[in-house]
Amino acid sequence: MENKKLLLIKGDVAGIQNYIFSVKNDGAAQRLKHRSLEIKESTRQTGQDIARELNATILITGGGYFLLKAPKPSQWEEQWHQLRKRYERKERKGRLNLVLSCYEVPGEEELNQNYTRYRGLIEGQAGIDKLQQGKLTEAFFDPYRMPSPASSTKVKPEDIPTWDDCQERPNGENKEPPKSGIIDFDHLADFARQRTGSDLLAALKLDIDNLGKYFQKLSTKEASDKLSSHLIQFFSEELKILREKEVFYHNGNRHRYKDNIYLVFAGGDDTFLLGGFDAVLEFTELLQNKFKTFSNNLLKEIPDIKKVITFSASIIFFKPSYPILKMASTAEHHLILAKEASPEKNRVSVLGEPFTWDEFHRMINISNLLDNLVRNRGESKAVISRIRESRKGFAAALRHSDRGRLDIPRVWRLFYFIRNVKPDNRDAAEKLVKEYENLIMNAFMEKEKVNPMIFPVAARIAEYKLKNLKS
Repeated sequence: MENKKLLLIKGDVAGIQNYIFSVKNDGAAQRLKHRSLEIKESTRQTGQDIARELNATILITGGGYFLLKAPKPSQWEEQWHQLRKRYERKERKGRLNLVLSCYEVPGEEELNQNYTRYRGLIEGQAGIDKLQQGKLTEAFFDPYRMPSPASSTKVKPEDIPTWDDCQERPNGENKEPPKSGIIDFDHLADFARQRTGSDLLAALKLDIDNLGKYFQKLSTKEASDKLSSHLIQFFSEELKILREKEVFYHNGNRHRYKDNIYLVFAGGDDTFLLGGFDAVLEFTELLQNKFKTFSNNLLKEIPDIKKVITFSASIIFFKPSYPILKMASTAEHHLILAKEASPEKNRVSVLGEPFTWDEFHRMINISNLLDNLVRNRGESKAVISRIRESRKGFAAALRHSDRGRLDIPRVWRLFYFIRNVKPDNRDAAEKLVKEYENLIMNAFMEKEKVNPMIFPVAARIAEYKLKNLKS
């Protein structure tokens, strides 16, 4: 009698972050992209090799994993042992390691009817296997080396800034840029310095919140496939279109994201990019707004999804000489801080402080208002110091807001403190006051905690943007 049992097999590459980011700063712009593309191509190639060997169907392939569906052969245990022995090795620091996991399914109909359940079970098994990698077979001693892609190792200039049609000018308008090649991190920081005075880069790392739980609530394989394809389309296509087509403005001047943003990788649920600090801040705001619209549309397309999908993120600032691996580790640590700040997650960490996305948008607006006040309205930079100090008055005014109490005298003193600007700038100061009013009313009416560090962080960003301005 024909054996109709199936196997779900997942291949998961461990050690990706260390492998991608353990490059020297000199020439890192090219090496980072090369390693990211290498992992993507090598994972795809390995998945295809295993699929051919097992007569399997590839269900999903991503930047560092693949999921296969295969008929269960006779003598499977021995074949599985040999398969793992051939492909897995005990992980060593700085190396890539492929971890294989499998889960048995009674048959095709059962898989189709309960796909998300079995998807969750194989993910759970993969998590266990990843923790125990190399322990099941005594032969797992040497580090596994992913097969090199057959294509050329020369990086194609996709999703990274290049000199070919760059509209930014290096080190002054009179210096001619190179005619071709990848724009290195020193030049990205130099572009930011010419706009703001601060030669800073920023990195954005993001990850979708509770994605596994969303898949578990889907009732059919069709719904699961649709969610997977939509997420891949957003991060692999729409995000790249935003970077390629959209622009941002600084002091009335137009700048392209494609000249200032370096996309290291973007997958079905996570993304890492870096660039000039001002460009990354503006791009993050644009990306989060686009994803919010995308997530609301998913509610209409996939009825099983009852709650909007969100992502958490971290934004860190660093000099181009800062060690790349340490930068990536800090970004990951701050992403964890953002996720742990609330059970709902859906937060962004900026300079190590976790904020809601609404607070983040207000923070960017406050920094832009300060920039305008000082740069275009002749206000002293002392106004930035007052905004930084306003954290204390704001926190004091809201000390008991979660119990329905508001310290009105403190609120008025706070507003007077903010309005202390030149007479000609009172109208601009009122826009700042409006931001405080909105935050105070939200905290009072919704009884939601507001992170008062929104003001010192907004002030610090404004200082970075105004470093080249004398006042």
